[in-house]
Amino acid sequence: MSLPLRIIFDFSCPYCYVAWGSVQKLKEKISMEDEWVGWEIHPDLPKKGRTIQEVIPGIRLDESQQALNELGAPVGLVPGNKQLVPNTRLALQGLEFSRDHGKMQEWVAEVYKASFVLDKNIGEMDILVGIADQIGLDTAAFQQALASDLYLETLLKNDRECMEKQLQWVPTIFVGQEKVFEGAVTYEVFEKTLVALDKP
Repeated sequence: MSLPLRIIFDFSCPYCYVAWGSVQKLKEKISMEDEWVGWEIHPDLPKKGRTIQEVIPGIRLDESQQALNELGAPVGLVPGNKQLVPNTRLALQGLEFSRDHGKMQEWVAEVYKASFVLDKNIGEMDILVGIADQIGLDTAAFQQALASDLYLETLLKNDRECMEKQLQWVPTIFVGQEKVFEGAVTYEVFEKTLVALDKP
């Protein structure tokens, strides 16, 4: 039986990107069913996004980059070099469209690649339409769904759930109903914890 993970996340969060990498690596050892639940943590960002210095005034960028890249190294990711904090509302609505069309895993992977590897602004519709096309979604239906905010209520529902559960960090990871991780987690701790939970 697969270990059921429910991961509350936002595409703008580098720690969520590391969590995604940790899930991919651990899937080589144990069976997991990972559900990705979007929580827009910066809903007030403009569509063009903002620099990380604007979002987190006073951040020591060099130290932050080094710490993030050290955290991502065990899973082969470099999360600390991105300067732009994107508006993720459209990308998270795209997640819901892709979920409805059986492409959730592909969507998460390619949006992360576009943002953190290719340094594209995932707040831009044309970038997201390109990803949708790449993973085989109907781009006309996709664009219409996002332009009409078809899935906005789902994002608002997720936000209400997170508020009711008094969640404070992304990622927050549940195994079944049990909350097992919040925020930054090393791969070593991630693996040790989930392997233990996977044992009958």
